[in-house]
Amino acid sequence: AWIGQGSGALLDLGCGPGWLCIEAAEGHPDLDCVGIDHSDTVLRAARRNGAGLLNCTFKRMSAEHIVYPGATFDVVTAVQSAHHWEHPAVVLDEALRVLKPGGTLLVLEANPEADLEEAWLDRRGGLPPAWWVRRMWRRWHIPLEPLAALARERGCETELGELGFYRSLRCSR
Repeated sequence: AWIGQGSGALLDLGCGPGWLCIEAAEGHPDLDCVGIDHSDTVLRAARRNGAGLLNCTFKRMSAEHIVYPGATFDVVTAVQSAHHWEHPAVVLDEALRVLKPGGTLLVLEANPEADLEEAWLDRRGGLPPAWWVRRMWRRWHIPLEPLAALARERGCETELGELGFYRSLRCSR
């Protein structure tokens, strides 16, 4: 629901095991979801997790070199992946390039001060363990204000906020 997209095309940068694409694709047959990641290991998991969803695809690709034409996606998401970006300006330029006019870029990063919900910490198969997730949650995050400033330099309207235990950045063109 926070994505606000039931049709069109969605690109998830650093999709990991694919949960965002899978959740968005389920029940929305008119929404084509593409997740990209550089890790073959997580892409295998994503493909396994999304098996049977015809509107959900996972590809090995760098967010710094997105191999889709400009203006392809209605929404681009990056959930808990921006802290991995070596060159945030390059990733932002690529995300905005493939975004359709009027599209939205949504970036979520961990809010280290937030209380994590126990239900969220219960992982399938117990991996990773809850203690590890708590530790990494407080360690792996970036402030979103500098990314918002970069987006504004590129003509985007930005809105910083919170969504559950995430900090959020919404960029609109």
